[in-house]
Amino acid sequence: MKYQKINYRFLLPSVLKPARYIDHELNAYHKKISAETVNFCLAFPDVYEVGFSHLGLKILYTILNEETDVVADRVYAPWPDFADLLKENKIPLFGIESGVALKDFDVVGFTLQSELTYTNVLRMLSLAEIPLLRRERGESHPLIIAGGPCTSNPFPLSDFFDAFLIGDGEEAVVEIKDILKKYGSASRKHTLEALAKIEGMFVPDFSENSKVKARKFMQFGNGDKAHSNQLVPWLEPTHLRYVSEIMRGCSRGCRFCHAGYFYRPVREKKPEVILDELLAAVKKSGWDEVALSSLSSSDYSQIKPLLFALYEKLSQSKTSISLPSLRVDTIDDELTRLLNAMHQSGLTIAPEAGTQRLRDVINKNISENEILQSVQMALKNGWQLIKLYFMIGLPFETESDIDGIIELVEKIVEVSHKKLRVNITVSPFVPKVFTPFQWSKMENEKALRRKAAKIKEQLRRYKFIKVKYHDVFSSLLECVLGRGDKEVGKLIFSAFENGAQFDGWNEYFDFEIWRKSARETGIDLEKYLREIPEEEELIWEKQIDIGMDRKFLLSEYHKAEKATTTEDCRIGKCSLCGLCTSEIKPQYADSYSVKKRISQGQPFRTDNINYHYRCFYGKTGEMSFVAHLDMVRMFQRILRISDLPIVYSHGFNIHPRLSAGPPLSIGVQGENEYFDFILSEKKSVESVSRAIEKAFPEMLQFKGIEAITDKKVLQMEYFEFEELRIKPTSDFKAIFEKRTQYYQKKKEWIFTRIRKRKEQRHDFKKIIVNLHWDGENLLVFKKRVGASIFDVLREIYGIEREKTNRFVIIRKNLVHLE
Repeated sequence: MKYQKINYRFLLPSVLKPARYIDHELNAYHKKISAETVNFCLAFPDVYEVGFSHLGLKILYTILNEETDVVADRVYAPWPDFADLLKENKIPLFGIESGVALKDFDVVGFTLQSELTYTNVLRMLSLAEIPLLRRERGESHPLIIAGGPCTSNPFPLSDFFDAFLIGDGEEAVVEIKDILKKYGSASRKHTLEALAKIEGMFVPDFSENSKVKARKFMQFGNGDKAHSNQLVPWLEPTHLRYVSEIMRGCSRGCRFCHAGYFYRPVREKKPEVILDELLAAVKKSGWDEVALSSLSSSDYSQIKPLLFALYEKLSQSKTSISLPSLRVDTIDDELTRLLNAMHQSGLTIAPEAGTQRLRDVINKNISENEILQSVQMALKNGWQLIKLYFMIGLPFETESDIDGIIELVEKIVEVSHKKLRVNITVSPFVPKVFTPFQWSKMENEKALRRKAAKIKEQLRRYKFIKVKYHDVFSSLLECVLGRGDKEVGKLIFSAFENGAQFDGWNEYFDFEIWRKSARETGIDLEKYLREIPEEEELIWEKQIDIGMDRKFLLSEYHKAEKATTTEDCRIGKCSLCGLCTSEIKPQYADSYSVKKRISQGQPFRTDNINYHYRCFYGKTGEMSFVAHLDMVRMFQRILRISDLPIVYSHGFNIHPRLSAGPPLSIGVQGENEYFDFILSEKKSVESVSRAIEKAFPEMLQFKGIEAITDKKVLQMEYFEFEELRIKPTSDFKAIFEKRTQYYQKKKEWIFTRIRKRKEQRHDFKKIIVNLHWDGENLLVFKKRVGASIFDVLREIYGIEREKTNRFVIIRKNLVHLE
């Protein structure tokens, strides 16, 4: 039956990180899918931790779910262990919130951030039991739509997607919804024909003879259009922080940077809007870190007053501020001191090239002097780490430019007096579409490896310098897929059939699969790596218009050859890129003034009297798949939300001081668990209970608060015993009855465990106080340490952990015996 919830929970005990698939994130909408709603499933073709960190998907998720006639669910690429189990059990891929099969949605919308996720798209469609090729889909199948920066060249994927949204999606996604609602009973063909009329939509069946202009969201700075509701995860994602996109677009004009051209023009949010958004998010969801996100956050015109205002407000709640994209030519003493007060401990610099000539070639308008001055400021303010990013294989690069990387690093070492750790990342240059270097060649694997090895070898003598470089073959593949045509779609399909998946992950990427697929399809990879003659027609330019004038891009290419720079149009004259019109133009925030004051903070008092409290809770159902450390992070969040006078830790990584009770194994439920926390003021148990319960996530069961006055109770060893109940499936009942009787007759039961690579022998008779089978449940009363419940099931009952996936295992109580 359509929209039926799929049963897959029994698979979770058998996979790595089952919390990826259980839903329950805070601030999720959980709207009910029906035939009366337009149903979207937003898909990210990478693992949960990566996809969850992507802001664009969160924005679309909020916009759609705020519409009364829409349901927007999410799905991420299942890790291979879970994907294999889905296939083995013939379970189709599903939306993470609804549990409804992807094939039952109206739209599955993929966000394409990297070419190396293309095979994951096909893998997800295959797992969802949706035909991979658009021509094979019928009226019952959802529309498969792509968005994101990779859609600027949709042709390698045009056989797989029904439609592509080129450009910003905030307004377009609602227009797509309106079309689907209007044409709900119409044929697939008529619906796609209507979608093709939306600005920014490239529909392969109906856009072959037209040029599609990229969509630009020009209401970005409008506070009423801000979408601040962000999901809070249980499992720690790649970036666990609230993200505020303060600016979209970049006017720097680095000639290698696709994002810099794709996201033009520059659009800034008002500082007041950003400030209100962040303060509300911290208060509501207890974030301990917020990030100011953009392609170049330090280019935001009001960055300093905004940072001072945020620091003044957020330092009171012990919330740190992250500024992930900082250019060295915007750093001064004032900003460095502020960053230092915000607990920034390192400086990231992306010179990209080692010589000034090559930096001029790529239009990276920073000088060696600015780089060295930034290092000096970082050193003066007590920072300990410098991260450097360089590219090799750049257009018009010579051997002296590679030597220049080594020389620049050595100058940084000299300036820092060897007091800083230096982490260097070297990446191959990949020519990108709609950039001045789209015509450039991709250097061959042998030359790239030699250059990377030279840099690493020359800097090997410095023990405080680490050099790593990206896999060369994955960069070559990125170029082929990024500049590919429809023929490359056959290569992608073949590679998928040959087992390619998670190509952005070293443990799964296998270039031999792609070489084999190239041979099978007769595709010459070199065709897509070569230098492209200027007069040759570019397939992406023929049908897609992201706003960049071809003459402008060519002129930038010629200026690069002469190492001539182009000034940032924000501070100089218009560069005539062709983008600006009466409707599309840069938008800057108005001047914002605050008192610039960096507080040194209150010194930590050592004479404070601390008051200890214990919170009891239940962790049942699917929450049993949330790991112990993830629970600790959520407890810290609960305390931050509570507004109680929480005692925080000292040092760099400030967090609420708490101690979680004995950890539960993944898959084991707990009915009476606890964590301890400390207040700086004595509060009644009733008032503390009200504050904590109000902040408690509904998927955990709040049981109550008690004050702790006996220090012995605070020790982890206080609860020496635990009481557990195991309810197996009916086919195991006979085994439990027989083996329990057998165990009870034995005087000793020796078993072996491996701990810290050493074999340890134990006797269950000295660990288990009572073992009882009541006909339905196994009741275990045992010491908390020495053996886990899974050791008991394996050693006494012969049941391996993977066979317990349909058991219900509950820790009923932690017990202290006087």
